[in-house]
Amino acid sequence: MSESSSQFEKRKQDHIRIALDPRSQAEGLSGLDNVQLIHEALPNLNFKEVDSSTSFFSKKISAPFFISSMTAGHEKGLEINSRLAKLSAEKQILMGVGSQRRELADPEARQEWKEVRKQAPKALLLGNLGIAQVIRTPVDQVQALVESLEAEALFVHLNPLQECLQPEGTTEFRGGEAAIEKLAKTLSIPVIVKEVGCGFSKDTLKRIYNLGVYAVDVSGLGGTHWGRVEGYRSEKTELLFQVAQTFENWGLSTVESLLSAKEIDEKIPVWASGGVRDGLQAAKLLALGADMVGIAQPWLKAALESPEAVNDLYEKLLLELKIAMFCTGVANIGEFKTKRVWKWHAR
Repeated sequence: MSESSSQFEKRKQDHIRIALDPRSQAEGLSGLDNVQLIHEALPNLNFKEVDSSTSFFSKKISAPFFISSMTAGHEKGLEINSRLAKLSAEKQILMGVGSQRRELADPEARQEWKEVRKQAPKALLLGNLGIAQVIRTPVDQVQALVESLEAEALFVHLNPLQECLQPEGTTEFRGGEAAIEKLAKTLSIPVIVKEVGCGFSKDTLKRIYNLGVYAVDVSGLGGTHWGRVEGYRSEKTELLFQVAQTFENWGLSTVESLLSAKEIDEKIPVWASGGVRDGLQAAKLLALGADMVGIAQPWLKAALESPEAVNDLYEKLLLELKIAMFCTGVANIGEFKTKRVWKWHAR
């Protein structure tokens, strides 16, 4: 179903408003409460020696957490994304952009990201398209899209539940695997497949791992639930609202999805997101094997407040992560791979 520019903007504004509503959050379902980091009372290092930096291909980045894809294409979009992109540039962390679906049909929509790029030329941006668009868009058009953004990589997001509950949803997913494989082989930048908050089963991950993608972001249940978000766009008396209530806890948790991914193949990078609200939770996912950790809603709240709030959030997340590393005896991000610093929380 096609939608007008005004309908698109209204949908994106609805998403922002509802994503900030506590009812849209699958709080307590990420599995992170079941994970405890093991305290090291006598770490053999000084706190100032703790190194949170890591790399993305040839680029050194200051921390292993990234700004997860959120929004674009509406009145507040430019302000939100400019503030976040400036932080990405200044601190050298990765930033996923909102869905670029609209830009495929309306090249003028690319102006927002061109303006963002002008304000933050050194931002490390990750493009973003849904699987439904990847299936029906020629690779050369996708290539042009990522070139206009000057993207470091491209997210392909999978969101079947959201599309089913969205009045404007696109539910044609047949041929998705072949489309991802072709894109991964042809595109000039890495392809990262992600969910949007419902996680991955082990069987699905096995299939995706065979498609030549660079990484998978498991994006599990535990944070903003897009089934709930779409449901709350409808009136309580409407069918989609009622059906969304049925599926309000649908998905596989962030922790379960991450452990499934690591069990299948240690060589393919696994990114983890879904319900991460602080640096301690990010440290837990790193300890479980994540290579990068995505955070969305806290960045959205901060970006709506002020540039200072965005910077303050970065500093808070970084300090929390470093304290968690120091208090587990982890000197650098690589040591999360070689040390067992977590256990299941005793209930």
